[in-house]
Amino acid sequence: MTKPLHHQLLNESPDADAEYERLRPRFEFVTAVVQTRTKLGWSQRDLARAVGVSQPVIARLESGDHDPKLGTMLAVCRALGLPLTVGQRTVLAKGEPATRTA
Repeated sequence: MTKPLHHQLLNESPDADAEYERLRPRFEFVTAVVQTRTKLGWSQRDLARAVGVSQPVIARLESGDHDPKLGTMLAVCRALGLPLTVGQRTVLAKGEPATRTA
């Protein structure tokens, strides 16, 4: 069984561990967004409409290569019904996802 890429990289470089830990919240956010969007049967375009942004904004967010603005994170979480927690404080409670529009 092949290890996930991030585990392979961590074994190759001690500095990679610190970098992965630094980026872990972003990766966890992106993973939650993609998994929830997919579970709902939504395309990136569907999520973009629910959030009020363009599809390329969602694609950039899901790539994990860009730091999303807090307002975008809140809008995405609200649209998908995901909670958002910062530290020990819940900023946005889990709710119902928005209705998918055509």
